Formats: sequence, structure tokens, C-alpha cells
Amino acid sequence: MLNQRSTILVIALGSFLAAACQPKALTPTELETVKSSSDAYLAYERNDCQTVLNLTDPDRLELWAVNEMRHSMLLIHGFCLERAGDTEEAEDIYRQLVLEAPNSFAAEDAAERIRVLKVIEQDPGYADWIRTARERIDSEKSTRTPTDRVPAEYPPLAIATGIHGYAVVEFGITRRGNTENPIVVEGLPPLLFDGAALRAVRRWQYTSKSSTSPDDRQLIRIRFRQDHSQNATGPEPPDPSTSAPE
Repeated sequence: MLNQRSTILVIALGSFLAAACQPKALTPTELETVKSSSDAYLAYERNDCQTVLNLTDPDRLELWAVNEMRHSMLLIHGFCLERAGDTEEAEDIYRQLVLEAPNSFAAEDAAERIRVLKVIEQDPGYADWIRTARERIDSEKSTRTPTDRVPAEYPPLAIATGIHGYAVVEFGITRRGNTENPIVVEGLPPLLFDGAALRAVRRWQYTSKSSTSPDDRQLIRIRFRQDHSQNATGPEPPDPSTSAPE
């Protein structure tokens, strides 16, 4: 079932599409807000960060209503800054979101990026750890069976604009079956689904085991698609749980 935040965005973009036949469905300001949000996310999907940065300029967004749409636009502005190597300014954007909109989906994703950037800053070997993730996975030793896989929550603006993608997450499993130290090793579009995937994996449960090894880690691909064909795949059988809203 769509959560309330996603529903609001879907209705808003639906109103925008309907406005082609009914120009008065939205005010000019509301229409521009919805159109800019859609254009920015579709540009992000195309890896066109220059267009994203133009559409999501923080000074321009100051005039917008304070809601999930505005927060999500600020978020992908930060994503593009980070991808361009301007991590300091990106982190400023992420902190702004966490402070100004702590209960928003965008703030949750921003907090994830702050955490990752801090790890990268403190551990020069972190990039290599991510790069070699697949080399550490031995599917023959991956015998842990999932008992509860909470579906990942689809980012509101991504689902509203019909963006599909995935995040590949590597993680360990404790003796009690809790997941630990999940990291995203690949994502498409980059960063967009990372936060949702990580938050879901942290809540997953696996069968318990009397002993574990630090090298006994799992690699899972979480797909984000709106046709309900999404699943989590990896060394284990496909998971019937999906990140699609039910």
C-alpha cells in the first residue's frame, strides 16, 4: 500500500498531467512546482546533473511550499553535488534537510549520506572495500535463510515520476540472524535508492547460527519497479517481498 507521502506526490503529478486538459486544475505556481520536480527527477535518471542543479537551485526552492516535494528536490541537488566531488557542499545540503525536515523521507536519505561520507572521510580504504565487495562473496557458503525481509520503501518522487532502478547491498549476519554493517556497492540511478535499501536491510532477519565468520557476508540486489516484479536477488533464492507499494 502506498504510504501517505508517496500518495501525495502521485496525486500531485497526476494533477499535473490532467492539467493539460484542465489548465485551472493547479495554480501557475503549483503547476511549475510539480513540472520542475518531474523534470528534475527525470534528468537525474538520465545522469544530467547540470539540468538537475539548475532546477533544484536552493535559492529558487526557498519560494516553494515546505513539503516532501521541496525536500526531495534539495536531496537530489545534494546527490549531484556529491557525484561531482563537492562533498562539503553536499553535506551542508544534507544537514539542512535533517534539521529542517527531520520527519521527511528526504531527511532519512540525507542522514544516510552524511553517515557514508563520514565513514569515507575516516577510512581511506572504504572505497576499496566497496569495490571488492563481490570478490568477498562466496555463494557456496551463503547458507543463511531469510525469515523476514521488510520491503524497501519506494522514494516518493521516484515513484511519482516512474523511475525504476536498483541498489546492490552487501551485509553481514550475526549469530542471532540480525543483519549488520550493510553497504551499497552499486546503485542505479546512483544514490537514489541507497537509503531506502539500507534501511530495509537493517530490519531483515535470517535464521540463527551457532557461529559466524566476518567473511560470511551476503550480496543482495533490491529492485525498485512499479510493476510488482521487483525482488531481492543474490546468492539466495529470489525474495517474494518487493520494494513496490502493495
